[in-house]
Amino acid sequence: MGVQTVDYLEYLEAIKHMPDGCILVFEDVTWEDYKSLLIDLGDHSKVCLTYDSGKLEIISPTQKHDIIKSLLGHLVSVLTEELDLKFVSIGSTTLRKEEKSKGTEPDDCFYITNADLVIGRLIQDQTPDPPPDLAIEVDISHRSESKFPIYAALGVPEIWCYRKAQVHFYHLSGDQYVEIPASCIFTFLPPAILAEILNQEYFQDFNAVKRTFREWVRANKPR
Repeated sequence: MGVQTVDYLEYLEAIKHMPDGCILVFEDVTWEDYKSLLIDLGDHSKVCLTYDSGKLEIISPTQKHDIIKSLLGHLVSVLTEELDLKFVSIGSTTLRKEEKSKGTEPDDCFYITNADLVIGRLIQDQTPDPPPDLAIEVDISHRSESKFPIYAALGVPEIWCYRKAQVHFYHLSGDQYVEIPASCIFTFLPPAILAEILNQEYFQDFNAVKRTFREWVRANKPR
């Protein structure tokens, strides 16, 4: 990981040569350069950008990272289906607020409680109103706590974080996140259940994992 100040074209050149799991950090980056990078990299870029008051962090995810975030998305889908809740995923859409000089790309994020407010709308590359109800962060080569003040400024109420074979749930209280023993959205769900599913020695067939999780949800959901 390097911390440095460079010209705009050097950002693009550095990104081209990032191996999986690499993290680059640049200081004194202008909001205009950050916006230009989002445009130049486009929707199909593999790297993820986080911007906080001039500090730009660029992460190139690993394969394990992508598998875990995808599987978590499937598990959220099972939960909402079994509870008959509406559900919209906007993936790693860039969430940003220029007036707060903050922006980030979650590993995944979802509208659940506020799904009705966004169904049928086109989500642009800025924080919509309201923000997503739930953000997912998978920490393989980095720790996502540095992104929490950004999520707080954007008003995301709940974060699920996978870190070192554990899953942690966080809820926004005031302007800070506090760890919670169960999800505020799915109140019967403790993080240990998700960790147990994600920590298989070998990655499993996703449909088999979903069936196993669905059985647990049906046995434990509120009646």
